[in-house]
Amino acid sequence: MSLFRLALLGGWLLLAPVVQASSIPQAPPVAHSSLYSAEEVTFTNGVDKLQLAGTLTVPKGAGPFPAVVLLSDMGTQNRDGAVNGYAPLQVLAEYLSEQGVVVLRFDDRGVGKSEGDNNSASTLDRVKDAQAAVAYLRTRPEVNTSRIGVIGHGEGGNVGLLAAAQALPPAFVVALAASGQVGREMLANKQATLRMIPAPDTMYTLGRRQQMAQKAMEQQMANMRASGANAMQLEKALNQHQLQQKTEAQAKLAKALSREQSMLEIVRQNPDNLQVQAILANMMRQDDALLELSRARAIAARRTTPWYRSYLNFDPQQYLGNVKCPVLLMQGLDDEEVAPTNLALLEKGLKANRTVTVQRFEGVNHSFQAPESYWPMVDNVPKPIFSYVVLTSIRDWVQKK
Repeated sequence: MSLFRLALLGGWLLLAPVVQASSIPQAPPVAHSSLYSAEEVTFTNGVDKLQLAGTLTVPKGAGPFPAVVLLSDMGTQNRDGAVNGYAPLQVLAEYLSEQGVVVLRFDDRGVGKSEGDNNSASTLDRVKDAQAAVAYLRTRPEVNTSRIGVIGHGEGGNVGLLAAAQALPPAFVVALAASGQVGREMLANKQATLRMIPAPDTMYTLGRRQQMAQKAMEQQMANMRASGANAMQLEKALNQHQLQQKTEAQAKLAKALSREQSMLEIVRQNPDNLQVQAILANMMRQDDALLELSRARAIAARRTTPWYRSYLNFDPQQYLGNVKCPVLLMQGLDDEEVAPTNLALLEKGLKANRTVTVQRFEGVNHSFQAPESYWPMVDNVPKPIFSYVVLTSIRDWVQKK
């Protein structure tokens, strides 16, 4: 049974203009062995002279088939994009191959069976890996060589778009929560937003935290009614509470953003990694007295890797104008890592491209998980699953290319 079939779910879909799904799509369970085959493969990045390893899933039946390369988000990722038991790239690969698409997903440099060093690989280096993957698919007899695209998540979306701006581009690009900002701006906003989440709530998605806040407010209103408050008093109290929360949140975010920008500038301006790490660890522990020194040092070390330093100056706008192939931009509106406002920036950069489609998904986060209300319970614990509405939207768009 494929991982996707164990994760059937629903989700609410917003497009531009807005369209909402009125029901949860379902599909019968089908053993993946009857729909596609899986093969361990290796291919070579000839420019950097390293070998990358991955999994190729090929639909059963007569080809040639359309094909895609999956590109992971920033950080150290294996071919499945696995984090805490959630493997979005595996789910996406299995689903698309069930639907008649050849899919290649591969381990990042230095991860699993792939050679190289992920921490020293810049976004431009990752583009060379993506190009090598596309070139490999062109050698496969099962693949329609005129219908090879890339699907990238987060930084992988930017990698796919940048590859499309080069010679021998993919036939199409699907960018899942790609950034339209200069790297340091995106990282500052991301880190400031995550800093705002209280420690006890870090295990919850934005949607879940909003539900908890709503229940707390409803309980407060119930208490006021029990104390004799009338409708006008309740409405006034609610408006005042919401205004106060918004004002406090804006002030805290501005403070956190200023702090993150200061730390990023320290990294940019000082080439001495050891000194920068000591400064950052000190600043983080001053901001959070409960942060252990070892943890602060580990975070600081990640912020001085060659990749991090290069990403601070990465500017997507410099190449978007050269992207000529069809592009699908997708964004979850509950994304706390790449703000949904990035869509407007990407659209601006791609304005000369008349084949851009934009889709926004209500209740979907950066990992493209379905809203928590649709998560299945496993051992009495809700397990995150990839939004089926997103999956079917990708399938429908890719099959038309």
